[in-house]
Amino acid sequence: MVEYVNIMEAARLLGVSDKTIRRWIHAHRLPARFPQSNRCEIAISDLEPFSPGHVSGQKKEPLESRIAALESQVQTLEWQVQQLLMRSATVATRTSPGRPRERTTGSLPAHLVSALAFAELHRIPEQKMLTHVTMDIPLLKAVRGEWTDADGIVVTLALDAKGRQAFYQLYHESPWFAPCTRCPHTLPGHV
Repeated sequence: MVEYVNIMEAARLLGVSDKTIRRWIHAHRLPARFPQSNRCEIAISDLEPFSPGHVSGQKKEPLESRIAALESQVQTLEWQVQQLLMRSATVATRTSPGRPRERTTGSLPAHLVSALAFAELHRIPEQKMLTHVTMDIPLLKAVRGEWTDADGIVVTLALDAKGRQAFYQLYHESPWFAPCTRCPHTLPGHV
């Protein structure tokens, strides 16, 4: 014997709204019968394809294999993130023993330029540039310190030649970017 439920009961069983059930009936996705003009009945067996965890038109094996494939992709991505983090940590801990450390106070050294002034010169929003400098794995590496530029302005983030090259590579296709006379900043020491 076939058991029937009304629209409200079907909605409750499936965890959807009654409007969703009505749309499915109207779109002929869910069979229903109308014993009276104001009464709709739906066979419980017809609700099974709409139950949570069931993908319409697919058997359980393909769904399970898709889940296994997605889990494998997640594991691969997690491994790649670990490799990137390890590489980043290795680069951060490397120091050249014979190379003196950068002075991080006093006047701004000639080979550095204020990162904020550089962003302003190229019309890149300050917040956008700061976001790329402060990421866990920064897209734009800046030298940190506290210097005073020629105008007496305190500079806490500066770009060296590599930073200026990276800045150009990162932003030159941006709609806000305004090139300067020294773009693309490919020459060493080229401010």
